[in-house]
Amino acid sequence: MKTLENYAMTILADHGCDCYTYGDMYAKHLLDDLKEEYPDGMEYPYVDVANAIYAISRPRPIVRAPYRVYWDTDNCCDACDCESFEQAKSDAMDIMLEWMSEAQYSWQSETPTQEQAESWDYMIYSCGVAVAKYDPWTDTYDVIWEPNQDELDKIGWTTLLDD
Repeated sequence: MKTLENYAMTILADHGCDCYTYGDMYAKHLLDDLKEEYPDGMEYPYVDVANAIYAISRPRPIVRAPYRVYWDTDNCCDACDCESFEQAKSDAMDIMLEWMSEAQYSWQSETPTQEQAESWDYMIYSCGVAVAKYDPWTDTYDVIWEPNQDELDKIGWTTLLDD
């Protein structure tokens, strides 16, 4: 018969878990998981196995991505993490291209209707992207790049109607 600690480590490994899986959870979740997975009991009492797993568990270290892409529309603001500035900038530009593609999807021709052109211009004025870099001293992301007018013109991010 295995020791309780070895049994607990085997239970974790058999289910693709590691020492971080339960490090941030409440005890009840672990106990519920064990009871659900082993409804007919275990080699040791549930509580003993749960406590053994907790004894070898630890919380995941806090890891921040070095860059983050932020996007903002008139009704949504969100972000995604990136590992490099180049990836973040590329993702930001891809987001804008996707918005453009979605806006043009309903157009019946190359020339939009007045209503479609107004909707397009509203998108141009109200949507934006930015790349931010992580600052570990403040635990914040600070914006380091936004597309300049040349970059916007290059992808066609311009208004259609005269102001």
